[in-house]
Amino acid sequence: MAEITDAAVVAMLRRIAERIEQEKDHLCELDSAVGDGDHGVSLTIGMRAVTRNLDELEAPSAAEAFRAAAEAFADEVGAAIGPIYEELLTAAAEVLERHDVAARDTWVMVFDAIASATQEVGGARPGDKTLVDAWVPAAAAMRREAGQGADLATCLVSASRAAWQGVADTKDLVPRLGRASRLGERARGHPDAGATSTSIMIEVMRDALTMAADSR
Repeated sequence: MAEITDAAVVAMLRRIAERIEQEKDHLCELDSAVGDGDHGVSLTIGMRAVTRNLDELEAPSAAEAFRAAAEAFADEVGAAIGPIYEELLTAAAEVLERHDVAARDTWVMVFDAIASATQEVGGARPGDKTLVDAWVPAAAAMRREAGQGADLATCLVSASRAAWQGVADTKDLVPRLGRASRLGERARGHPDAGATSTSIMIEVMRDALTMAADSR
């Protein structure tokens, strides 16, 4: 049976960068309804830097790849999103340094670590209309499925569904943090751009890790 490898994780990060670039305009459009309108641009800048950092590494481990991605955001992206992504990518790297990259439970821990990091560095909680509203339910879905004995593919499918449901739920929320909070009730009816980009990333993770595990 095939297993997830370090190379597969590096390829996954590259694919995330590609998807974010493809969705840049859409993410900016979403952000313009309640924020500065630059979410897609900021993430694209970060993801381009991620790709450059990966290009400089020769056969990196999964942990090294995530650390390189964290450094890219630290160096290239300012405002709130840079530090948040630096921390969540670092949190993932720390899990991958200690655990088997091919194991289901490793990825459950990765999702948990990221969900915790996004709350710690940004101070957001579920219901604040941020990327936390996608990461927290996704991590919870991973834990729930794993606790019931599901394989990694099933866990990831549930995580992706939960993240997208989180995006849908943000439409009815009023933002409590950042510049978007100034809009108050006027922000209702619009999905959060950060939760949307998170769900796109989780979707890529789902497809990439499942394909790697199933490849022959």
